[in-house]
Parts: sequence; C-alpha cells; structure tokens
Amino acid sequence: MSTPTPARDTDRARTTAVPRPRPPVEPPVEGAAAPQREQTAADETAGRFGRHPWLVPATAIACVVAVFLAMVLLTWAAGGGTPFD
Repeated sequence: MSTPTPARDTDRARTTAVPRPRPPVEPPVEGAAAPQREQTAADETAGRFGRHPWLVPATAIACVVAVFLAMVLLTWAAGGGTPFD
C-alpha cells in the first residue's frame, strides 16, 4: 500500500498575495468614439474562407472524395482486380 499524503501547510495559503491590475497611466477620454472601419477593409482582411463560408464544407467533401479515390486506385495498383469483391 502507498503511504498517505501529508497534510498541507494552511499558513501558506493565508499569506499568498493575489495580484491586482495596475492602474492606467492616463485616464480614459470621455466622449471620444472609436474610429469606424469601412466594410471593405473588413472584407479584405477576412480571407478567402471568411468571405466565402461555403468553401469549408466543400473543401471537406472534396478531401473525402479524393481520399476514397486514392484508396481505390492504390488497391487497383497493388494488384487487386476489383476493389469491392
């Protein structure tokens, strides 16, 4: 049998300091609005899959079909007459 784990020191848990967030260097500016981005800038940074969300499932389906065809072709190339006997 294994030996029991010794009890932890409870004094250490009481003296542990929790860090606090630092105060900001400058106070926040009241009434200043964030600059508005144009829609074209968001489209340019979205990327191909962000602009065309249908590409993700289409790519997945194409990969599954490609792997299946590769399996059939490799079976045939290895000497199998028909893959589905």
